[in-house]
Amino acid sequence: MAVCWFFASAGFAQNDLALQGIIDFTVPSGGSDGKAIHLVAAADIADLSAYGIGVANNGGGTDGQEYTFPAVGASAGDHILVARSLTAMSAYLLADCYNAFAISLEDASGAISQNGDDAIELFFNGEVIETFGDINVDGSGQDWEYTDSWAYKVDGAWTYGVVNCTDGTTTIFDASCLYPFCEVPADIPGCTDPTAFNFNPNATVDDGSCEAVVVGCLDTGADNYDSTANTSCDDCCEFGGCTDSGALNYDPDANVDDGSCIFDNGELTNALALQGIIDFTVPEAGSSGKALHVVAVADIADLSVFGAGTANNGGGTDGIEFTFPAMSLNAGESLLIVRDAAAMTNYFSTCFGSFDHVVENGSWPDHNGDDAIELFENGLVIETFGDINVDGTGEAWEYTDSWAFKEAGTWTYGTVDCTDGTTTIFDASCVYPVCALPSGCTDPFYVEFDMMAEVDDGSCATLVVFGCLYEIAENYDSAANTDDGSCIIQQTNACPGDLDGDGLVATPDLLTFLSVFGLTCE
Repeated sequence: MAVCWFFASAGFAQNDLALQGIIDFTVPSGGSDGKAIHLVAAADIADLSAYGIGVANNGGGTDGQEYTFPAVGASAGDHILVARSLTAMSAYLLADCYNAFAISLEDASGAISQNGDDAIELFFNGEVIETFGDINVDGSGQDWEYTDSWAYKVDGAWTYGVVNCTDGTTTIFDASCLYPFCEVPADIPGCTDPTAFNFNPNATVDDGSCEAVVVGCLDTGADNYDSTANTSCDDCCEFGGCTDSGALNYDPDANVDDGSCIFDNGELTNALALQGIIDFTVPEAGSSGKALHVVAVADIADLSVFGAGTANNGGGTDGIEFTFPAMSLNAGESLLIVRDAAAMTNYFSTCFGSFDHVVENGSWPDHNGDDAIELFENGLVIETFGDINVDGTGEAWEYTDSWAFKEAGTWTYGTVDCTDGTTTIFDASCVYPVCALPSGCTDPFYVEFDMMAEVDDGSCATLVVFGCLYEIAENYDSAANTDDGSCIIQQTNACPGDLDGDGLVATPDLLTFLSVFGLTCE
């Protein structure tokens, strides 16, 4: 009987906790702060740590249990909130709604990571006891999508807020989709003007926050993007480019012809060329050591007609991903495009000044050491490094944690991984070719020794011979070329040149020399 009671108890316990709401609010603090899971205890639970949650991202199937509840108890009827940021959620739900949760838990691990198209699994002792959505289906466009919104269980059936209904809101009471768990307060402040951009249909008291509707292009990639607009216009965004389908650089995405159409390759200047592809391992790590080195082979009045792109993982062209800034370059000048200027300044050390211009871009270059690079002029490829259709790992042109550099038209390479564990490029076994080490005689036993030289240039010619170099000394050594301080001077009051009018004069240099030894002459 005791054994039967144990299994019956376990069977009931797994249903003592259930999913109640799946939350993907757009909160003012942004990021993942508006993500949360709402649960309810159907019975007293002595230890919640037997339960856990998993997010099945992007329809890729179960990821298993990713969040485990802490070892705390819950009472029957308790509503439990597990949120990425309790600070953000308390501000968004306001006190009346937030305080209705008996238990509020913050997930510092990042496991509560659902987007509005991800299924959720509830676990008990490692086994799934409830699922929201379909773990094998991406929820975008599905009936159960809840992007920037919520899903909430009512009488055992799931209900939903409208997708994106919390966008642009400050609190849940600004939204057109009030979360069902939140009771409507007697007074809800907000904009009560239905013609305003931020009209709040739930507001009962106008708080003076109404904003006028400003129509404009909200596409940040458009030529006429309007940062002051809050309402998108219909088909007003302008994208400049070549709109002639017969041109070599026809741009199907352009809707405004900018006069850039090219019908003959002879119209290209080819005035910019690839010089180096850099994938250094720098102390700052991450992408801080990635750079592209180009050189002007002719004067360029406006560099912005050129662009570059990374063909990642042998997947073919990705087109132009970086457009050069609107600046001029003189023939022979070099330009370095870096992800992190401070990191590259430190790593290149004294060599950083070898580049005529440096441009920092926080998101590109994005190549790894096995990716091909394309250089464009007016939308057409004018040069390619590597093979855009081949992953470079193991290929002759791989440059992982290293570099590729063009010399006399031929690509040369540092050894793969040769910058790992280094602090500057001069620590590496593969010094970047423009970073010539100081050269000279490095042997201290030669007269030509240069203490600043790091590379011997074969200039060492004259061996050091120590001895006394002063001819008036008793031990003067005519074979010596380096004085060793061994000179012996006999004390005398007579000068080698008489000062009494006989025409022989003691020179100032001689007097100075004698004074070193504490001697004088008359």
